[in-house]
Amino acid sequence: MLARSERWQRFVTEMRSTYKSMDTEEKWDIWVVRPIGFVEACLCRRLHIHPNAITIVSIIFGAASGYFFFPGNVGMVLIGALLLFFANTLDSADGQLARMTRQYTMLGRVLDGFAGDVWFFSIYLFMMIRMYTMPIPGTTVDWGWLGIAVVSVCGFIFHSTQSTIADYYRNIHLHFLAGRDYSELVRSSDLTAQRKAISSWRGWFEWMWLFFYASYTRKQENWTPQLQRLLHAVGKRSAKDLPEQFLREFRASSLPLMPMTNILTFNSRFFALVISMLVGLPWLYLLYEMVVLTVLLFYMRWRHEKMCAALFSKWFAHES
Repeated sequence: MLARSERWQRFVTEMRSTYKSMDTEEKWDIWVVRPIGFVEACLCRRLHIHPNAITIVSIIFGAASGYFFFPGNVGMVLIGALLLFFANTLDSADGQLARMTRQYTMLGRVLDGFAGDVWFFSIYLFMMIRMYTMPIPGTTVDWGWLGIAVVSVCGFIFHSTQSTIADYYRNIHLHFLAGRDYSELVRSSDLTAQRKAISSWRGWFEWMWLFFYASYTRKQENWTPQLQRLLHAVGKRSAKDLPEQFLREFRASSLPLMPMTNILTFNSRFFALVISMLVGLPWLYLLYEMVVLTVLLFYMRWRHEKMCAALFSKWFAHES
């Protein structure tokens, strides 16, 4: 019994070492996704599978899930939900394996973000097809081209912006919590400089993903002017070079926003999508995304910008 208890404790300890930070973890991830992802990561480590290969497999399963989200067809929706859930555990496993084996690559970061985009592109694409011949609520008129327009706006504008900014705030929190070497914080100017340094046509693939990654990062920066002012004041100083009191104040103010970033990323969307499809009303998911999540995004942004302005005034205004 003691040996079993010790093995379990070692399992839990090693699994928790693969988390980015408990500050940014959701209960659902802690109790469900991360344990499954850790088992998958351990298996892949034993088989010498690279984290990027796991990400590619997750892209395949996540993209395949879109086909099965038929409004009102319980069996198909459950298959789609299982495929998407499995893709999400693999998305967790690739990061956990990278931290276990220290196989960090810039391409891995890009692929990780690209995975979620492909999943939901597929979901929105098939949602357009399903809704095209479905009647608008309270009428006998089909959604038709209006449905295609609504889904497109929802995916390319609302979803894209919400997940992009939420991901940025999480990385900023980790940056000041654990330091520059641990977080995935990058600057668009650095990515652009790397892209311009590519002089051979053989580097076309790297040129392309650096171009899109820089555009993604530039969007994050444009949405957060007060944060950018604070980062500019901090400069190249790592967390260990900053005043301890500043770091404590940043974490205390940023920590309450972390649950909001989680709501804006995957889990809440997953459950909202599955429920709306099970009841045969896909527009409910779109309404949730365009109204509820948008209100939450602007509230979170207002809180974060206010926090950054206050910290700049207190700690760095005298350096300007």
